[in-house]
Amino acid sequence: MKSKILIIIILFFAFAFSQDEKKKKDKVKFGGIAEVGIDFKAVGGLGDRVVNDSRLNRIGVVETELKILPADSVEVEFDLEFDHRFTDLNLKKLFVRYNFDNSNARVGFMKKMFSLEEIKSEKDNLLIKKSMINDILEDFCLLGRDFTIQYRYKFPSYTLIGGFAGDGSARTFVNLALISKQISKTKFFIAGMYENYLEKEDGSEEPKNSVFGNFGLEFDGKFTDFEFEALWGKNPEKYGYLYLNYYDSLAYREIQNIGFLGLRFQESFPIEIKRKHLKKLVPIYEISYFNDSVNLKNAYWQARPGVNFCFTKKDRLQWRTNIDLIMTAKNQTSKSPQIISERILTEIYVVW
Repeated sequence: MKSKILIIIILFFAFAFSQDEKKKKDKVKFGGIAEVGIDFKAVGGLGDRVVNDSRLNRIGVVETELKILPADSVEVEFDLEFDHRFTDLNLKKLFVRYNFDNSNARVGFMKKMFSLEEIKSEKDNLLIKKSMINDILEDFCLLGRDFTIQYRYKFPSYTLIGGFAGDGSARTFVNLALISKQISKTKFFIAGMYENYLEKEDGSEEPKNSVFGNFGLEFDGKFTDFEFEALWGKNPEKYGYLYLNYYDSLAYREIQNIGFLGLRFQESFPIEIKRKHLKKLVPIYEISYFNDSVNLKNAYWQARPGVNFCFTKKDRLQWRTNIDLIMTAKNQTSKSPQIISERILTEIYVVW
C-alpha cells in the first residue's frame, strides 16, 4: 500500500513539472496484445500424489501498454492486463522515467532485471507460457514486479543497469545487470542479485542475505535463432530449514549451503513463406532443467515443442501451438523419470 501511494506521489510531481514546460508537446504511445485460446492440462502427479482429473481452461488475456511523454525528458509508462480468470485488472508496470544524454533513471513498479526470459517483452516470447524456471523463481520472489529504483547507462557496446527493489515485506534486493549489443549476431546478458531478508532464529528475527547469478545469450542467425540461460543461487525455499537442526553442526552446514541451478535452451527456425495469407512459419522447441536442492539431487526437466503461424509481415497476427511436458525422478524407486505435467496450449495471438 505504501509503495502504491509513493508511486502516485511521484506521478503527480512528474505531471506537475511537465505543466511548467512552455514548449511542451504532449505525446502518447499506445499498444498491447490479446490472446484467445485453450490450455488443456492432462492427468499427472508427483510421487505418490496423483491428479486424476484433466483440466480444460480457456485462455483470454488482453494487455494494454500506454506511454505518455509530458515533457522533453520525462516519460510515464504503465501496463494493465485483464485475464478472464480474475475479476480485477492486473497492474504489470507503472513507473516514471527521466532521460539524460546517455542514461535514464526510473522509479516505480517494474521488473527486476535478473532473468533474460523475464525481461523480454511479451511480444518477443515465442512460446505461449514462460518456462517452469520462470514460474519457480517467481515463487522464490526473485522475479516479478516490485517497487524499484533503477538507473541505466548506455555505453557504445553495452548497457549497464543497477537497481534497488523492495517487495513490501522484509525482503530487499540490489540488482546489477549488463546487456551487450549484438556482436556477430550474438547478444550477451549477465546479471547478479543480492537479497537481504529476515529469518527466525530461537524466536527472534535475524537479518540474512543471499547472492544469485545469471548468464544468458541470444543468437539470431539466417536459418535458426536460439537463446541460452543459466541461473544459480541459494534456494529461498530452504531458508526455513537452516535452524531445524541447529544443534547438529554437520547437518547445519549441509543444509545451509543448499542452492538451486536452472538451465534453459530455446531454438526456433523462422521460415519465410511470403504467401498472401501466410507470411512465416516458426517451428520452435525449448528444453529446461531445474534442480532446487543441488546437494539433494532433486531435478526437474521440461520439454516444449511448438509451431507458430504468422499471418502478417510484422507477426502481428499469429496462431501459436505448443506441447508442455515436465518430468522428474523425485520420490521414485526406479531411475526412470516420471511425467508430472502434460499440457497442450493453442491460441490466436494479436499485437497492436
